[in-house]
Amino acid sequence: MEKKQALLLSVLLTVLVFSNVYLISLVSDSVELESVMIKKAVDGDTLDLQDGRRIRLLNINSPESNMPLSELSFVYLKNLENSTVQIEITGKEIYGRDLARVYNKGYINIDMVSKGLSHTAHVEDSEMNEFMKKQDEAFIKGIGIWKRSPNYGCLKAEIHKKEEFLTIENICSIDFDKVALKDESTRTFRITIPGKSKMLFFSEKGENSGNKIYLGSSRNIWNDDKDSIFIREEDGLLLFYEHYGY
Repeated sequence: MEKKQALLLSVLLTVLVFSNVYLISLVSDSVELESVMIKKAVDGDTLDLQDGRRIRLLNINSPESNMPLSELSFVYLKNLENSTVQIEITGKEIYGRDLARVYNKGYINIDMVSKGLSHTAHVEDSEMNEFMKKQDEAFIKGIGIWKRSPNYGCLKAEIHKKEEFLTIENICSIDFDKVALKDESTRTFRITIPGKSKMLFFSEKGENSGNKIYLGSSRNIWNDDKDSIFIREEDGLLLFYEHYGY
């Protein structure tokens, strides 16, 4: 009887071991990395490959080429030109570029966030904790795009997602003229926030009146689930930052 039980236990253990090996194999096989040569850095989050493809780095967003601090991420990616890296294509974005994780002695996408060169954007759920941790660390250090203005702390903001407007209160006497209001995407709006004021910024088109300002967007700006609010001075220094849903 004991021999039969021992034999049965041995068979079960063997099945479990091979099952785990098979599952591990499936996970490993599901991640397909390919070696590619980088031809050119297009901007701070886009690369052209020697084979003609254009890839957009997954999970991140960098300042646009015409914006302050854009050189930080661009120079980083430019150093990859004419080098071989490994990429994992995960799909396509709305402009037809391949979305990719890029590896070169480490995970490039998260390294850029860690160094304060880029911020998170539309992060995959499986990587959310890791990316947000690195971003929070960069924010606390105040490095790269997280370098704060001397006037950081003057502004308070509250998002009203369903009504699609943003309340911004300036508790300082300083007038902030033509500062950049931005969400996680590439959309940027130049706004003015007078000293000691409380302004309401509506996403849609409309006629400005008093403290009610219409940004003129043809679609919603603020995501219902998760998004970020950035306000920067003209030199790119951070005046206000807050995220929700993460």
